[in-house]
Amino acid sequence: MLFFHFIFMFLLLFYESSGEIPVCTPDNMGSNPFCFPSGYNKDMVPSLLTLNKTLEIHVDTYILEVSKIDDIALTVTFELYMDLMWKESRLIINENHLAWDSNNSIVGSTNFITEMWLPDIQISMCKQFTKSQIVTDLAGFTIFKNRNVLYTVSAEVIVACPFEFSAYPLDHQTCKFLVGSYMHEAETLTFKGSYGHNLAIQRAQPYVLQLEDLDYKDTFISFAARNYSYTGFQVQLRRRRTPVLLQVYLPTSLFVIVSWTSFIIPPEDVGGRMALLVTLFLVLVNIFTSVTENAPKAEGLTAVETWVMACIIHVFGVLAEYALTLKIIHNSKQNEVAERKKEQKKTQGQMELDELNLYKPPEHSERGQKDQSADGKGQDPQSNRLYMQFKKYVKNEKHEQLQELVDKVAMYLFPFIFIIFNLIYWPYYLI
Repeated sequence: MLFFHFIFMFLLLFYESSGEIPVCTPDNMGSNPFCFPSGYNKDMVPSLLTLNKTLEIHVDTYILEVSKIDDIALTVTFELYMDLMWKESRLIINENHLAWDSNNSIVGSTNFITEMWLPDIQISMCKQFTKSQIVTDLAGFTIFKNRNVLYTVSAEVIVACPFEFSAYPLDHQTCKFLVGSYMHEAETLTFKGSYGHNLAIQRAQPYVLQLEDLDYKDTFISFAARNYSYTGFQVQLRRRRTPVLLQVYLPTSLFVIVSWTSFIIPPEDVGGRMALLVTLFLVLVNIFTSVTENAPKAEGLTAVETWVMACIIHVFGVLAEYALTLKIIHNSKQNEVAERKKEQKKTQGQMELDELNLYKPPEHSERGQKDQSADGKGQDPQSNRLYMQFKKYVKNEKHEQLQELVDKVAMYLFPFIFIIFNLIYWPYYLI
């Protein structure tokens, strides 16, 4: 049994070797549509053997969809087909062979890949490149009569992108998909390409996607005094703002507007006015905590965090204004109590003086009354009481006017401040 097992393995290896690249000899020249010369070196760039030492690699990228945009990992995932085409000048073509189709091409075995020269392709900032598989890799290999070689592959590519979230959720990001050579300079390998995107099957993403050509400065990268050629495309990502506008901006704006209604609540209604402002303040703090947890990380505050923080400060300002009004009411009551105690002491002193006058001779009593009248202190008690009540009424009226003035000024000042904030905020982040 062991002997037959070795025989089977030998036959299997021999069968797989039949998928090797054909080598040109006088015996097999007519039996293959193409072949490679003996002594073929897969480590040498084809262009180095010709007068034109620059080999052009054409990269055609067709994006089925952008399947994921990860704001936390700062990556974009592409589901795509990638076609690589270059000229292999060392191919020997049998143009009369019947295997050539109407497009002057023939589909070769992917086993040839490991035995022929391939460009050292790299995708800039690529985190993961995964070939699609069912039974085998979804890849193809085609050779043309003009010696062009086409290698096509279906893959999932995850590319890191330098996102910057200071303007979140009003941000606009750019992600570049760059394909070039890892080792060979632009003098040896030059990359050209095209791209496409199937919008019909593109699933909804947090961003609106738009593919654009690379800027000219991105088609060459200089490193260690060497220039490398690149091709590809860039994806413009504009975040969909409607969800955040409805979930954060609209509620917080309404909370700020509701806080202004506290100005029409009588300051004496401490329970109603304080409960309204404290509730709004705590709800805004809770929204800020939620926004901070869900927003992508930035160097400072994001745009939405700045907005919610401004709303919190605004409501806190309204709360501080009410605290000032309560302080005015408190001072008014303290002054009223002090005046009442002073009046009580004065009344008690007058009663004691009257009791003493009962035991004095009449002439002394009359003289004392004349002296008090001359000094202006011997007024009628009824008149004095009316005077004190009028004075108290005037003071209370002044305090009430001061309270109304503070609320009236705040009623116009806080909306004005909020409008000015909006006039600065929106142009700053949108323009």
